[in-house]
Amino acid sequence: MKGFYINTCPPNIPQVFQESLSSKQISDQCIAVYKQDFELSANNLNMVGWFIYDGKLNNIEALSNDLEKVGFQALDNIEFGVYSGVFYSSDESYFFQDNFGLNFHYLHINESEIIIAPTTKAIEDSAQLKVSTLHESFLSKRGHLFGSCTKYQKVTCLPLGAIVALSSGEIVKQKKISEIIRTTQSSLECIPGMTRSLIDKIPEESRCLALSGGFDSRLILSQSKMKRGYCYGPESSADRPIARQFKGDFDNFHEFEFDLNPASETEAQVFSDLVESPEQYNDAQFINAYHTAFKLTKESDFFFDGYLGDVFQRGTYLYFPGVLGELYRFFPSLYKILPFNAKQLLKRRYSNLNKEEFTALYESFCSETQDLNLSDYNKVILYEAFFARGRRYISRGALSINGCFKEVIPVFMHPSLQSIFAAQNYHDAVSFKNIKKIWKEVDLNYKTKKFENGYSLNTPSFMMPKLALLYRLLIHFVPGFQNYSTSNKK
Repeated sequence: MKGFYINTCPPNIPQVFQESLSSKQISDQCIAVYKQDFELSANNLNMVGWFIYDGKLNNIEALSNDLEKVGFQALDNIEFGVYSGVFYSSDESYFFQDNFGLNFHYLHINESEIIIAPTTKAIEDSAQLKVSTLHESFLSKRGHLFGSCTKYQKVTCLPLGAIVALSSGEIVKQKKISEIIRTTQSSLECIPGMTRSLIDKIPEESRCLALSGGFDSRLILSQSKMKRGYCYGPESSADRPIARQFKGDFDNFHEFEFDLNPASETEAQVFSDLVESPEQYNDAQFINAYHTAFKLTKESDFFFDGYLGDVFQRGTYLYFPGVLGELYRFFPSLYKILPFNAKQLLKRRYSNLNKEEFTALYESFCSETQDLNLSDYNKVILYEAFFARGRRYISRGALSINGCFKEVIPVFMHPSLQSIFAAQNYHDAVSFKNIKKIWKEVDLNYKTKKFENGYSLNTPSFMMPKLALLYRLLIHFVPGFQNYSTSNKK
């Protein structure tokens, strides 16, 4: 919902977001919906979200001045952020979004009218659209799409770093993943310190963190001073007792049940309107969980999220379903001894697609990764994260829905961290070897306490997947061990 609505009907802000979101008429054709105090304006530039430019948070004046001087090159110099914007030059107006496309927007050219919006629902309400049967079938089977396609013909999910000329709808510039992922001399051991440098750019008083029993949020906590935090889930689940051990790291720390305030039919409809996924893949309870967290931590504008951290730290997008998939998870050395190429691995991950659907996915994969001088495992991880399951599904809750309440900072998506992750050996990541390098210099207090899967960083690497399987069985099937997701299955 947050972002720019160009040539669409003004969106009605749902009741659940009315404390956190506002709207503003930017021009006759353009309306911005934004978290209060985070619509940024300077000269001929309007932005929604957050960004770091020239080392400073939301340095809008400097960015505006540089856009006037050097044009779009200035946008390349944004260090990091989740944002979208509209820039007016002397001869043209442009829409743009962040380099990783994390502030989703969609484009449709309706005859001569250019329509841009953060949801396909807004475009549906403004134009007559035709469904693509191939993409609709893919969506029904997987819960997400891939690349820039949507279930509608002639509706495009704007690519990474897209810049769109508003007079023609032409995408005049976009980012290739090979432009974002750069060669680096930094090692995995540098990741905690680089995480700390990012966090330090956000005012301490404005920071908030959801702490779970996993690796990602704890690594963020280990490198920061968080004013406020929370953990949700069943009281006896792994998440809350583990997170509770670190509540002293926060000035204010809250625990609550995930379904403390059950989602209504209205909120379920709001959730469906904001995401692409069919109803069976949605959990509207996330709206109320994030809303509860928002009310408990109102003083904090920024939420730090471990978005896709498990993917990059442990290579979880190499997993695939079935008995063979479980065998590879239990004995991860098989990924090295009996390796898959990219096509074979994607076929196993997307085993329920028909030939036409898989061909469309694989052609997109080849197009997006052909410029990467990386192994097939690394390419699959990056494609899934930036073009498929990560960006087109996981991001909808973690960034889009939660982003209606707070400005979300997906720490592990920072380009410098991505460049390190992209170069790692994913045989070692999926074998729990690389995570020990990442955590090597982290304070012992965070390393020695167990994580949700029953191991700590002191556990031998070969034992970690065995304990992970045991705890997965407990979390899914044994009352008292279940977490918010397994205890709320429909």
